[in-house]
Amino acid sequence: MNSIESRKSYPNMKRNYQYCDSCGTLLPAPGFFCVKCDPPEPPEPDPEKGLDFSQAYLRIALITLVFIVVAVFKLDINPLNLFQDLGTDEVTLQVAEDEDYEIFFKVNVSSANLRDKPNTKTSTILFVLSQGTQVEILEKKGKWSKIRSKPRPKEPTRTGWLASKLIDSEIK
Repeated sequence: MNSIESRKSYPNMKRNYQYCDSCGTLLPAPGFFCVKCDPPEPPEPDPEKGLDFSQAYLRIALITLVFIVVAVFKLDINPLNLFQDLGTDEVTLQVAEDEDYEIFFKVNVSSANLRDKPNTKTSTILFVLSQGTQVEILEKKGKWSKIRSKPRPKEPTRTGWLASKLIDSEIK
């Protein structure tokens, strides 16, 4: 064997016979693995690596999607009803009329802003009503009620808009 043939790299070498690195037995053609030693084991995955952010996000998104689909089918939910305006199904306030009972409306928070318009963006505050102030509802508009306060002694009557959720009813 001359010096040029000995300097050839392993893939380019032409060997007539190959031997197992573990047990030293002759490898059968084409010489991939030893019959006695079995195929080599693949490398074990690195347990310290874990998932990267995109893999974790994708798994969470898929699990959430599966959960939503199962919930829609199991609970028999119509997805089209989820996107309809729910504010249109508002029930009007029905006042019972009976000589023996009377309904009183009172402010149910420590202080409520009486406004000139039924919104919080463009309206101005006219007066601040304290908790327990009796009011009379004149009109309703969405989530707002136009009210007239029933004054205490030496107080003027005030009229304006108040959020309906700030008013409680009481029957006497």
